[in-house]
Amino acid sequence: MHLTSLVFRQVFKMNRDDYDVTRRFEDLSNQADRKGIVLFSDFLNMNEINLLLQCKDVLATRVTLFGGYEGAERQMVAFQPDALYYNWEFPISCIQYRPVSEKFAQDLSHRDVLGAIMHLGIERSLIGDILFQKKEIFVFCHQKISSYLLEELSQIKRTQVIGQMHMAQEVSVSPEFEDARGNISSNRLDAFVSHVCRLSRSKATEYILAENVFIDGKMISNYSAKLLEGNIISLRGYGKIRVTEIGGMTKKGRIWLSYQWYK
Repeated sequence: MHLTSLVFRQVFKMNRDDYDVTRRFEDLSNQADRKGIVLFSDFLNMNEINLLLQCKDVLATRVTLFGGYEGAERQMVAFQPDALYYNWEFPISCIQYRPVSEKFAQDLSHRDVLGAIMHLGIERSLIGDILFQKKEIFVFCHQKISSYLLEELSQIKRTQVIGQMHMAQEVSVSPEFEDARGNISSNRLDAFVSHVCRLSRSKATEYILAENVFIDGKMISNYSAKLLEGNIISLRGYGKIRVTEIGGMTKKGRIWLSYQWYK
């Protein structure tokens, strides 16, 4: 058993799925180190990124994360040996879709786009973030499936679309937001999750303890954790939020705050 496996199976009491993820990181890192080349993972979800950050210090190589743009949620990891003598780039493409006819285009959601992609038989791990800017959709994906995706994805729900291929580094895109305000009983994570997800306080606590909440990319299971302005909070099954302002007390002793949902 390798060092990584021993540390994370015994010390962190990992379940089998998480253990398999860290073994995959270990194998890629060892291969990259042995061959003297950069190797890449597929796109990692938030939990996998959290596991990588836990084990990165005992891997054989350095690691770098990137998802195609700054602040991406789903990211690839590059395993980089110390003795490296060539330039490299992440194998990430971005396909920019627009409706063939804006007049008849539907208002599409992230779920609509992802569903259309999954219907083509593409593995989820090969797709990164999906961003919207007005009527345009930006899909980050692994280069090895980019041509297939460009050719085959021509309709999302009843909307006909046309795509244009870009290298990720060529695209200047950022998420759009929907502003929201509210007030919570205290500046605690469980109170915030209860408010934004419309859950009871006890259900919010269960949700947090089930490792569904990530703050600034790190999994947080402490339901009494304090929020800070600028925190980016990812909520599995609900979406992602940026906390923009934490204000003072209302007349009823509650804390008001402003935040933004990522579209």
